[in-house]
Amino acid sequence: MRLVFVFVALIGCVGLSAEQGQDRWWPTQRMAKGLVEVRNESANSRQAVEMMMQSIAGLAAKAVNEGRGNEMVWIETGNVDLEDWEKRMLAKYPEVEKRERFGVWELVDRYVKAGIIKGYILYRSDKSSGALNSYRVGMDCSVNVATSVAGVLDGIIVSEELQETAQAHGLKLLVDAREKSQEWCFQTYKDQFSRRMLCTQDPKKPHVRDLAITHKALTIYGKDEPTRAAMEWLEPLSPILGWNGGDEFECTELSTRYGHLQTATDWCMNLPVLMAGAESYPLPQIKLFDPREINWSDQRSAVSFVGTDGDNVQWLEGNFFRHPSYWGDPARGKIPYGWSCCFAHLAQLCPEAIEYAAATRNANDSFIEWGGGYYYPDHFGSARANGLELLARQARRTWTLMKRTGTRIIGFNVTRFNSSETRKACQVFAKEADGLLAILLFQYSPYEAGAGETFWVKDRNGIDVPVISARYSIWEHQNGRERSGTPAKVAREIRRSVENAKGPRYDWVIAHAWSYFKRAPGSDENAENVEQKNAGASGAVRGYTPITWCAERLPENIRVVSPEELVWRIRMKHDAAQTKEFMGRNR
Repeated sequence: MRLVFVFVALIGCVGLSAEQGQDRWWPTQRMAKGLVEVRNESANSRQAVEMMMQSIAGLAAKAVNEGRGNEMVWIETGNVDLEDWEKRMLAKYPEVEKRERFGVWELVDRYVKAGIIKGYILYRSDKSSGALNSYRVGMDCSVNVATSVAGVLDGIIVSEELQETAQAHGLKLLVDAREKSQEWCFQTYKDQFSRRMLCTQDPKKPHVRDLAITHKALTIYGKDEPTRAAMEWLEPLSPILGWNGGDEFECTELSTRYGHLQTATDWCMNLPVLMAGAESYPLPQIKLFDPREINWSDQRSAVSFVGTDGDNVQWLEGNFFRHPSYWGDPARGKIPYGWSCCFAHLAQLCPEAIEYAAATRNANDSFIEWGGGYYYPDHFGSARANGLELLARQARRTWTLMKRTGTRIIGFNVTRFNSSETRKACQVFAKEADGLLAILLFQYSPYEAGAGETFWVKDRNGIDVPVISARYSIWEHQNGRERSGTPAKVAREIRRSVENAKGPRYDWVIAHAWSYFKRAPGSDENAENVEQKNAGASGAVRGYTPITWCAERLPENIRVVSPEELVWRIRMKHDAAQTKEFMGRNR
């Protein structure tokens, strides 16, 4: 059973638009007050009802922004994190009152009467075979055409199996999208679509269509046109809502070259509600690491562990904080650990998640901003004449948000760790910051290609900033690669590097978030590998705990430290005088 909550009566005023905001790339949403529930009681056609509910929520939020309506819709998912974010938001705005419950079609009637829903757009449900996020043969993307047109014409999206019910409720047909292509939709309506956000979404997924409709975003899926043309048409530095599937690198490379930000939001829910009023939401400051607490007389080698995929907004919104493999792991705090995060996104979309992270972190938890959006800095804006200028603008926006949350280290995913374009991109970013501790660099494939190499760039004040490449990666079934593989294999590689070094080494390990391993004490470095399919059901684990196994295999002469301490030690080794001065200004 799903419940949908509705906010009643707008309050306040619309904040800065994405075009005006200097520290955001997502649009703003007006806040509302009042709450009613809507229950999806459909025994059949559940996906079709979910699609329709997304469009109801989107049109309601759109009407609030335009001053034509007074209700917003919350879709109850049963997700414990999302329920917490909703409660936290309501606690921040106690003037919001709960009201009576409506059925889905009752709410449609209510919004028709209010002039919010003006009809319906008809589509055909996608019945193609194959995995989600793949480019399936025979995909029917008419639901994306319907989603795109919904925000323009103020119509809900209705599948064929629901058309008779829609007609019974007096809704008129606005567009029959069943034989319309995404290219037709783009060419016909592009002057009416927002150029500040593009939605790419698998036609089988209902998610995030509410936000796309709220802001009249073109919604498409696949490699065929109009995908490339839409990327070029979109204003630079815009977020790509959802996920365009297919090959990850190709998907991200295309948006990168046109200067846009992938967001991995394709499973997100209720973003219009959670982002309402976010521009004025008081963000907590993560307590900064104090370098004065470092025991500088301890000259042992040190290593830090940092998890991947923190740029994944849907993960941190809905399946990260209470998940027993990640933030919810009972062992969390056993060793210092760097949690990659997308706080720059969440500050605009779901500040409640940042609030929870700050309230529940312990002394061994560190946060690393993972890019300020998913893009490859070394290729950013390369299809445009002003790519470096665009990167500098994105750096300024990201750094402003990082300072608001107290994050001081950023992680960059680049196509080539040692290219001149990578060095230039890091310099461009650093120059827009004042107080940036470091850039952690890793190559798209393989992560550990940089082998721990460090180079230096200068910040806004001429202070040296280290760009530190990952030396090791923990990833399932990769023992054939040097400095990569199981926790046991990587532990041996760390030990060997330290044994061969003339002085203390300071390196970091990038740990793949999705790799499953099984506990296997002993000298067989392959024994921790498991078949990934159904690995969780067989008792294998992923995330935080396998990293502790690697740490347990390190001798006393190698310390596990936080990413911040690692960076401060690298800085001190590079230039002690400058580091001590910088330390006095940044603690």
